[in-house]
Amino acid sequence: MRTTKPVFGCILLLVSASLGSAQPTQTADPLQCWWRTSTGAIRIGEPFSVVLTCAVLETDTATVIVDQSRLEPSVVQFAPFEVLGGSHGADLRRDDRRFFQYEYRARLIAENQFGKDVALPETKLSYHLQTSVGQKTALQGRDQSYILPPLSLRVLSLVPADATDIRDTPSETFGDIDQRGFRANLLTVIGGVLFAVAALLGLLALVRLLARYRKPAEASSRLISDSAAIRAAARELAAVRRQREGGGWTPDLAGRALAALRVAGAYAVGRRASLMPAARQSSVAGPQSNGSLEAQDGSQAAEEAGRLIVRTGWPRARRVAVSGAITSQSVGRDRIRQAGTRGFAGSDLYESLEQALAALSAAQYGRHGKLDDGELDRALDTGSQVLKRARLDQTWVMKRLAARRVERQGDTRAWSR
Repeated sequence: MRTTKPVFGCILLLVSASLGSAQPTQTADPLQCWWRTSTGAIRIGEPFSVVLTCAVLETDTATVIVDQSRLEPSVVQFAPFEVLGGSHGADLRRDDRRFFQYEYRARLIAENQFGKDVALPETKLSYHLQTSVGQKTALQGRDQSYILPPLSLRVLSLVPADATDIRDTPSETFGDIDQRGFRANLLTVIGGVLFAVAALLGLLALVRLLARYRKPAEASSRLISDSAAIRAAARELAAVRRQREGGGWTPDLAGRALAALRVAGAYAVGRRASLMPAARQSSVAGPQSNGSLEAQDGSQAAEEAGRLIVRTGWPRARRVAVSGAITSQSVGRDRIRQAGTRGFAGSDLYESLEQALAALSAAQYGRHGKLDDGELDRALDTGSQVLKRARLDQTWVMKRLAARRVERQGDTRAWSR
């Protein structure tokens, strides 16, 4: 009997242990929720954030269905707090739990709560358990409630009894003011330096732009512009044509047409007219065809032969003599020299200009005294064509193309060297 008692006790212990292990373990809560605020102490009217997070059971066999319609920011109420708005984040899943979260923006609007603890009211959540018993069959359990306990917040807006204002006075010191003044002065200096650098860069850019598009030095000192010289030649040729239609050709009329054609032809072949101040008019003067006044005495008429007189300036006008330094021989040499140039397409114009200059020169300086009206009329028509070419060459586009062509030729000569 003494030996059987210990053995019997061991058997009882083993049986009780096996029975204890056979009992079912306690299951986890199907729903768990908790609060979280952005601050633990608030002031009256101060907005703060309240975050509600819940974890629900969600497995293949059992799912907790929570009534979340009462948790929407537009519906929920937390008296004495006012809900200003909120948001609902995306759900998260981990293992057998699904987490959902709501964030609310609230503020305290109640009175006489200074220096007290104000609690978020307890929140009641309704849910039920849904159990799966087959592939497409599920049993819905009874409705249950989950009580979320209240959460207390401290109201800090407590002022002394003798205070005249509940607003907090600023806490800046003389050191803070001095530091802000130093920072402001530093930023002002940096801004001034940056503005100076920007102005310098803008000035450099403007100088480069003006240097790129400015006229050559000799053009800036010219008495009149090239366009004004071409217009003077056009007026003179028009006056010659009117006198030709009213009468016949004379050596003087051919000389005037020759002077105008030389000016227009100089620009047409890529040259420029020469300009110089003209002599003063004498007291006896008559109207000139180009709108200016030409002296009638012999000395000035000889001095201004072969030149166009243009009046410019206001209110004190000055007279400028415009002449073209081309002849029929020089135009012929240019035509022969450029005949083999690639892209040269002005041979007809050069040939017509050469013939017109020869005809007008022979009419003015010829000794036989006979004038060929048909040949002179063709020369006058050639003058109109030359004027069109000269005006086209003086447009902005053609000037830019010519300048680019000269730059490329200069670069080619420098490279060949």
